[in-house]
Amino acid sequence: MKKNMLILLLSISVVAFFGSPLICSGAEKHHGEEAHHGEEHHGEEAHHGEEHHEHEEEGGHSHEAVHDGVLCAVGKDAGHIETIIEGDMLEAWFVGHQDTDRAVQVKAEEIPLKVTVPGKGEMQLVLKAAPMRLAGEKVGQCSHFIAQADWLKGVKQFRAKGEVEFKGIKQRLFIKYPEGYNPSHGLGTWEEAQ
Repeated sequence: MKKNMLILLLSISVVAFFGSPLICSGAEKHHGEEAHHGEEHHGEEAHHGEEHHEHEEEGGHSHEAVHDGVLCAVGKDAGHIETIIEGDMLEAWFVGHQDTDRAVQVKAEEIPLKVTVPGKGEMQLVLKAAPMRLAGEKVGQCSHFIAQADWLKGVKQFRAKGEVEFKGIKQRLFIKYPEGYNPSHGLGTWEEAQ
């Protein structure tokens, strides 16, 4: 009798231990959240300012720039890059497609950009990896990048082009600041990014 009771308790413990992650993951998918490998919550990072920039998705979903920056589609909307200028620094985060509060790590130490600023012409800027250590990121595998240049001071508008390996695929990068860029949702055209 004791042996049967012990087996029953052990079975329940194993099911509870191994089954609860499956139940939780099923509940997340039920609520429309997708789990992505290599992505982390940005919750531990500080937010800049008070407002969130959003754009509406088909079906009423909205993308939210959780760092109060500007969201631009990566490639043909494989995900997003969120950017913000503060003083002489451009800060960027690679985030998910619909889940823009989740980081997407990219394999890059640097991302060169060709930047066009109205009235100043074309300049080069290099985004350098700035890993979020608490999220387990490292140079060459991170979601957070920064670039510094004196000419960024006072810049309110720019366009930048580059390339990045995003979710294992080389993608075009087009940043349209401060309007945002996502042709799938009426923010710009694919031709602009070419």
